Amino acid sequence: MPNPIELGPLPRGVLSADDLPGSVAITHDYLNQRGGAERVVLAMAQTWPDAPIYASLYRPQSTFPEFARHRIETTILDRLPVDAGFRGLFPLYPLAFRALGTLDQDLVISSSSGWSHCVRTRADALHVVYCHTPPRWLYSHEQLVTPIARLPLGPARSVMRAWDRRAAWRANLYVANSEEVAGRIRREYGICAPVVYPPVDVDRFAPRDRGERLLVVSRLQPYKRVDVIVDAATRAGIGLDVVGSGPSLPDLMRRAGPTVQFHGPLADPDVTKLMEGCRAFCLPGREDFGMTPVEANAAGKPVIAFGAGGSLESQQEGVTAVFFHRHETEDVLEAIGRCDRLDTSADVIAAHARRFSPEVFRDRLIEVIQSRLREAR
Repeated sequence: MPNPIELGPLPRGVLSADDLPGSVAITHDYLNQRGGAERVVLAMAQTWPDAPIYASLYRPQSTFPEFARHRIETTILDRLPVDAGFRGLFPLYPLAFRALGTLDQDLVISSSSGWSHCVRTRADALHVVYCHTPPRWLYSHEQLVTPIARLPLGPARSVMRAWDRRAAWRANLYVANSEEVAGRIRREYGICAPVVYPPVDVDRFAPRDRGERLLVVSRLQPYKRVDVIVDAATRAGIGLDVVGSGPSLPDLMRRAGPTVQFHGPLADPDVTKLMEGCRAFCLPGREDFGMTPVEANAAGKPVIAFGAGGSLESQQEGVTAVFFHRHETEDVLEAIGRCDRLDTSADVIAAHARRFSPEVFRDRLIEVIQSRLREAR
């Protein structure tokens, strides 16, 4: 593990702890999904509504419609006719962000899981990287099982790791979205990053009594391990709703029994209705943080989670959640039984979720930026 390092020198005279933020720009890897990282960018854009958002590509039909209210600037990759295959362009993303030139704003906040932290900023600007994770395809984290991970990159990967680390070290401040990710940032970059948990729209939900059916809301990728929930529900004849799409869907549909229903991607109001009416929410994969279990808590619902990663930070076992520790059907069924015996009220579970509200996110993000600026005085 690298020794802790000092990041780039802080700007002086542009920003101060008492005068935040000056002119602001936001960068994000790509705007073509409806995921937690995109919700983070929307929260940043609500905090700084005049800030342009720079992204490698923008597909309005594939991401949240709220982005249309903001000024979106894209790279040359936006001109390519790619959507589902956008990850195949991975060697080009750092170059595309560098090709944007030097951003002119005083404060640049990069929402990054691999690319946008490569953007160039003025020498006297403050560059803050809100890191969802160091790039998985470069550092082979345990949940990486994508086609990119299996590419025979060989020596090229070492070169790209060195490039990635140099880009990280040019930043003035790294911020992690969880302690899980903060550990990766320290391991891969040697950077000690404060944690600012991502914002969850807890006011979108009302706490309700528990219903009859379990719920999964997830991208259907193999590493998400939705298969163990489908298998458990099928064996026990338990009702299960699965929301989401992805390459695992055909296999999940083949193994599912009649009590399992697949909804595909749903709009927020439909997901809200399912959250408020479910028996419990299931999170079977290891997440960097995981916003959906907090959303379920806001709806008053307990969570059945794999006991690793971000769920250990957002959930309190025996109060808001129960954990299982092996991806085995028997372990999941045992956890469902323990969850049914939880006696925490819906209102108490919902109160726990308020620790992750957008207001808490905004205040904490500004606080860590101000703290870093005070260090330069």
